[in-house]
Amino acid sequence: MNPSASRNLLEEFNINAAHVTEVRRLLQTLTRQDAGQGKKIYMMASAGRGEGKSTICALLAIISAKIFHRRTLVIDGDMRRPTLHYLLGLPQRPGLYDALHRFQPLEIVTRPTPLSTLFAITSGRPANIGEAYIDDEFGALLEEVRPQYDVIFIDAAPVVPVVEPLLMAEHVDSVLVVAMAGRTPLMLVRRMRQLIDPILPKVSGIV
Repeated sequence: MNPSASRNLLEEFNINAAHVTEVRRLLQTLTRQDAGQGKKIYMMASAGRGEGKSTICALLAIISAKIFHRRTLVIDGDMRRPTLHYLLGLPQRPGLYDALHRFQPLEIVTRPTPLSTLFAITSGRPANIGEAYIDDEFGALLEEVRPQYDVIFIDAAPVVPVVEPLLMAEHVDSVLVVAMAGRTPLMLVRRMRQLIDPILPKVSGIV
């Protein structure tokens, strides 16, 4: 799965589509696997770009809200090259950047969607990409939203090029690694494996 970021997944959602069925099975597996463990914050990770990570993240959130009827929050944690605002048909800003820097309160950057149980925090538009992420503020944000939702999905930037995903991973319950078979270079996969070694116990699976 690697559709164009210009697609609005909420508008074109088809419960009978093959890729929707695949993601639904993934969510069911996670639900069974994590039952009774109190896990509710999941971060999507990949070695590089173009592996379908953002699409899978958005679909997990949509399916969680629409089919499983869970109060769901999805966060675009990739402030370098964000895509969730395209995939969900939402404004890019204000968003996560504005919340981390306290330019806007959390209730302003948390957006409703056409689904009554699905909410989103888009990326925002940082003035300085290198200084966009503030680790302490991100951890505090997750602690604030945790009791408000049944499940939270975070679309992080690729692991190999930038450092933010590994910092974010310290604050989540579980990490899902997305790799495209036959497309993700083996060298990149090996490098990612080295980088995520410290958080390996949090990795729930590879998609």
